Amino acid sequence: MKIAIVHDDLCQFGGAERVVLQLRKLFGKSTPLYTSIGNALVSKEFGNTNIQYSFLQRSSFFRRFSQPLFFLYPLAFESFNFDGFDVVISSSSRFSHGIITSVDTIHICYMHSPSRYVWDYNDYIKKKRLSSFQRFFLPYIVSYLRVWDLAASRRPDFFLANSIYTQKRIKKFYSLDSKVIYPPVDIARFLNLPLQDEGFYLYVGRIVPWKRIDILVDVFNKNGKNLYIAGNGDRSFIQFLKQRSEENIKFVENLSDSEVSSLYSRCHAVIFPSKEDFGIVPVEAQASGKGVIAYSEGGASETVINGKTGILYNRQSIDSLNKAIGEFEKIRIDPKDCRNNAKKFSIENFKSAITDFVNLKINEKRKYSNSM
Repeated sequence: MKIAIVHDDLCQFGGAERVVLQLRKLFGKSTPLYTSIGNALVSKEFGNTNIQYSFLQRSSFFRRFSQPLFFLYPLAFESFNFDGFDVVISSSSRFSHGIITSVDTIHICYMHSPSRYVWDYNDYIKKKRLSSFQRFFLPYIVSYLRVWDLAASRRPDFFLANSIYTQKRIKKFYSLDSKVIYPPVDIARFLNLPLQDEGFYLYVGRIVPWKRIDILVDVFNKNGKNLYIAGNGDRSFIQFLKQRSEENIKFVENLSDSEVSSLYSRCHAVIFPSKEDFGIVPVEAQASGKGVIAYSEGGASETVINGKTGILYNRQSIDSLNKAIGEFEKIRIDPKDCRNNAKKFSIENFKSAITDFVNLKINEKRKYSNSM
């Protein structure tokens, strides 16, 4: 059986790339991996073996200006040839589900989210600094991409969603059904961490405006509690946050995995203020035996048990988060409950669910072929 994996790009190593890494380990490290563009640092995570880049990779001009030229990505994925493959699995939050396969190939799309700057355009531009030129032309480009994306959504034979939240988005924008298989989280590295509590609250993740870390800063400026903000991101935004932060707020950057694990083990609780389709951080925190205070919209409502492994709050505002912190400090979080809940999102469960789904679809196809 010949299998190929397709991913949007290899320009950063985040949650979606961790899914691809586990898929490649499951089906063999030499499984062909197709993508639009990438860089050496991220490609190294995949062993630099059998990675097929699109024609865009050969253009230094495109790699330098890939964001404003994003409308060229559909051409890149449509240019790939998957003849001879039995199964192709696309990992998509933007364009990779738009590949074209023959009727003899099973195309399974693992959808992280229908493209946010295509389907949530109004929210997207609020969080970007755009020139008047961009604001004039972008609506026309986005309109074209919506037409393309709707057509592209008909190309996979089956959709897998990384959360119930994403499943609802697939239904809303594509009018298609999907099966939920939660992404793999390496919970094993957190389960045996020593339990400590040094009293500080913790944010872990990229530091970019849409994650609403500005609300965190305002809240902890007000309540005076200790907060660690761990991560890298937008340099100008980080500088902006540092300038408005009081001494009780500390920024820690360029951390190793072991250093992040140490912060998890020593914090009082983890705060997750952003709306994400799944969100790995709340699961890692619970695997460390720590409770989570999370914004309820998005995947966190599926990974955090309100009142048992954390507190969910329903508005991205200073008052709502401050109230949630107060509620959290009134309840007792049992580390065993947190760790047991995190185990549902293990790498082993992901691999088992993917294997069962792929085998099911292959067997269905064989039965159909034999009946002809």
